[in-house]
Amino acid sequence: MQKLKISIALLLLSLGPVMAQDFVEPFYEFISDRECYVITNDGEKITGYLGGATEWGGFVTRLRIRDEQGDLHKFKAHEVKEFAIRPGAFAKLATLAETSTSIRHAIKTDQNDILDRDWIYFDAQPMPRRKNKIALLQLLNPGFDEHIKVYHHRNGSKSAPIIVGDIPLVGGEERTFWVVKGDSKPQIVRKASFKKSFASLFADEPDIFSSVSRRPKFKNFAKHISYYNELRHKSLVSQN
Repeated sequence: MQKLKISIALLLLSLGPVMAQDFVEPFYEFISDRECYVITNDGEKITGYLGGATEWGGFVTRLRIRDEQGDLHKFKAHEVKEFAIRPGAFAKLATLAETSTSIRHAIKTDQNDILDRDWIYFDAQPMPRRKNKIALLQLLNPGFDEHIKVYHHRNGSKSAPIIVGDIPLVGGEERTFWVVKGDSKPQIVRKASFKKSFASLFADEPDIFSSVSRRPKFKNFAKHISYYNELRHKSLVSQN
């Protein structure tokens, strides 16, 4: 199966660019000695190279960074505001292979976004289903996260596979996201209950509901966030 996933990834690369999806594809692997930086809760920025990371339950909870002077810095997740790392060629290829869990997932993925990605961003947030446990979660909507942040739900559910003749046609697509709106408590947004989450997340901008002809679709979540940002900007400007 792993050979098949890599073969599909390489085949899609040879076909050229596909339509980009709005949330970036999560990276599952990153390797030590890659360039990175940390911004602490005090606002200090430390640039260097990743010396190592500790994971718990699939989430990063500790970091070791060697700065440009060779000094080693150790951080627990709750001491960090933001962490970013440059992905290497191996991490990019591994991510392409992950998106090849099915034909549909691979076709919907923007391979250029993965190959051209400069940074993978993480924020310190409460872990899903872990009370009072802080970890570094991977941000999936950098650039339009000013009001609502969407994170990779590492242990969340994915769509079930449909396989025909050993070829996975569909499956492996995200069905849950870990979402934080402003200073509100984090919540899990699920495909199965997206209508309820849509009403809750966007309630303060009722005009967004007129943009949805019928039932809001989970696959349009990123577009809804972008439109919500436009509405919030107009509301804030009109108040000043």
